[in-house]
Amino acid sequence: MKTNYSPRLVLSIIAILILISTPVFGLIFPIFYVQTFIYDPSTIVLYPGSTNYRIVMAACLILIIGLMIPIIKQNKFTSSLMTAFIAGGLFVFYLSILTYTYIGKEQVVSNKLFDDKTFQWSEIEEVVFEYYVDDIGSHEEYIFTSVDGRSLRIPVTKQYLQEDKSEIYRVAKANNIRFIEQEKK
Repeated sequence: MKTNYSPRLVLSIIAILILISTPVFGLIFPIFYVQTFIYDPSTIVLYPGSTNYRIVMAACLILIIGLMIPIIKQNKFTSSLMTAFIAGGLFVFYLSILTYTYIGKEQVVSNKLFDDKTFQWSEIEEVVFEYYVDDIGSHEEYIFTSVDGRSLRIPVTKQYLQEDKSEIYRVAKANNIRFIEQEKK
């Protein structure tokens, strides 16, 4: 028995499935991507940027809108508009993989959306570990300064374990890099 489903029904079901899976997918995708495709054995700290979660949610929303457009009316314009929204949603998914922080035994990388900073440990002159305590809690941050004066600030997040902090110290000392621990002024 052959059944013909209307394109409106198929697109509606796909949009509803994306809508239902968006919260779970939005939380899992950034971590999955970073841990699967960027991870290497010399990793000390590797985590996706905090904006990645919002970007994945926005991409899913754009895909849902793109799939809902032809439900209103089906013609060439709405089909091309749907294609543009789906392409835009996929592009936004691509943007979500661009933000991550990586500290390894060979290099330190901080990728923001359109700003990429990479320092080899041999290029780093000093590492400063700054901390301060306020009403909200304690805040910590690493500042990696290169020989040519450029610096890279990486805030310490919940992904850092005490062993990770110790390993960053050990790698800095192994590369004869000045390590300073100070309270932020």
